[in-house]
Amino acid sequence: MKIRRIIKIVTAMALSVSMLFVSAPAEVSAAKEKIGVKGAWVPSPVEGVLMYALPNGTFLTDGFTSDGYYVNKNGFWAPSWSILNSPIPSRNSWLTSSAVGDFEGLIPIMKGVQRKLSGDLHGFRVISVYSSHMALFSVDSSGSTSRKKTTRLALYKNPDFDGYTVQVCTPLSGDEREMTDDAGEWNSMALYDYQVLRAFMYCISRSGDKVSEAIYSSWMDNNEYGLRIGEWVLVGDTYIRYVPSNGAGLYEIKAAF
Repeated sequence: MKIRRIIKIVTAMALSVSMLFVSAPAEVSAAKEKIGVKGAWVPSPVEGVLMYALPNGTFLTDGFTSDGYYVNKNGFWAPSWSILNSPIPSRNSWLTSSAVGDFEGLIPIMKGVQRKLSGDLHGFRVISVYSSHMALFSVDSSGSTSRKKTTRLALYKNPDFDGYTVQVCTPLSGDEREMTDDAGEWNSMALYDYQVLRAFMYCISRSGDKVSEAIYSSWMDNNEYGLRIGEWVLVGDTYIRYVPSNGAGLYEIKAAF
């Protein structure tokens, strides 16, 4: 969350810098959306964060570089992004379900996320990693000696198209203002659950925030990305389609390139 707040602060600075260069012609603007845009990495106003300068003097935004990395809508890229205090390395390719293996490589990241959840939520949220999926559970131990676990989020391998199925069974809060304007338990849990979704998506996609926002918007908001039942929709480097389910949101995702 810290890096997102920093990005908001420096966005105006980055825009003022870009105004020193000539405006991009239409064909260059269109090229920003294509894979493999050629340019050069340059420092940004934020330490450790880079921007990608195009040959005409503008900066790449919401696009992919020639070496395969995604630059976000504000024009920034970092070697890793901190989500719930756990650094997740930036990817330059989509991680297919066959390439992920049995999720062992993602255990260190999930352990970092779990430490934050345990410290802030006192054991009411638990992440488990299995060979075929990762899942976030809510835990209720009131009135019994055993802890009742309920699935809130899950990421399952889907070998049918070498991708994944995302299961959503919880409210999500995609707007951090909900945490500060109304810090009730519902909004707090919804915010943390959304951050876990972001962590899951950043592990496999170069454009994890866009994929997370699309799922959040379909599940909780106005479906601004236009996800549809049974139809693949391109979001960043990912195709997403909604699958009807009884009481849960099921989203199938696979590599777009």
